[in-house]
Amino acid sequence: MDRLLLIRTDKVGDLVLATPCIQAAKEQWPSWEIYFMASRYAAPVLENNPYLEGVIIYDGEGPGDLSKALKKMGFHAAVALLPTFFVAWVLFLAKIPVRVASGFRWYQGLFNRRVYLRRSRCLKKEWEYNQDLLKPLGWEGPYREPRLYLSPYELDWAYDTARREGWPRDFVALYPGGGKEIRWPPSSFKELSRRIQRMGLGVVVFWGPGEKELADEVAGEKGKVAPPTNLRELMALLSLSKAMVSNNTGPMHIGAALGVPLVQLFDPRWSCNPLRWGHEGLGRRILMPPVPHCKKCSIKCSFYPCMERLTPGEVLKALEEVLNEG
Repeated sequence: MDRLLLIRTDKVGDLVLATPCIQAAKEQWPSWEIYFMASRYAAPVLENNPYLEGVIIYDGEGPGDLSKALKKMGFHAAVALLPTFFVAWVLFLAKIPVRVASGFRWYQGLFNRRVYLRRSRCLKKEWEYNQDLLKPLGWEGPYREPRLYLSPYELDWAYDTARREGWPRDFVALYPGGGKEIRWPPSSFKELSRRIQRMGLGVVVFWGPGEKELADEVAGEKGKVAPPTNLRELMALLSLSKAMVSNNTGPMHIGAALGVPLVQLFDPRWSCNPLRWGHEGLGRRILMPPVPHCKKCSIKCSFYPCMERLTPGEVLKALEEVLNEG
């Protein structure tokens, strides 16, 4: 039995954007068993994926122990979607016959199949760059998009929780937090929340670690704040929303992969370019402040703080459009 190992051991959003590789590989090679190695923090997004045979949790093991475990599983090929030196060394020690990664790294010799991707040019979507790494194995396409899968039990739990929390049936999810991206101001999210409620829709503000005070601030007196959740619970509750407005962060990609109508707020740094990271199509809108792309944010910039140039009115208009299309 042929076994393929896909590897991405970093953040939630990046793992969501790697999920199309699972479907693409299984469709190309139906008889292969597809496994995925991911971090303990992000791995829950892979649960219930019908194209996946199993998940291997990377939990900080040393290269010796991890390579021995992988060698016992008998993989015939491995694709490193984020080829760190640690991953390269582990796959080399495991003696996996075919080891695929992108080039341009000093340790690329540890892989024996390389694809020279220039992701920074932003010529295609991140998940398409990921799928290009399947080409040395013979993959021929077509590109697939990110998808996540919830169980009936998780959906029942979400409906029960929403009722218990007193959420309105029709609500918009707001996610004002995020990681290293430059965020839309909390005051703008708060004003957007007021305007959404004047439309007759409810608002539920979602949050992650360290973001509860931010969520409370945005929700104000009339909005709802999501209860503490784990990753799967966050996914299930987001799936109930009529639409979502989010900064460019992991939950934004989760919303897209669940098929939630989505307004995406991007800052103008080239590394965050929506040509690479944004989700397009019906029920999706991408918004940026009307300023040029830049390399990094600086208080010395003549446009600083540029995210304030994106108005609640513009975001509300985009939200109305995705609601009509969704």
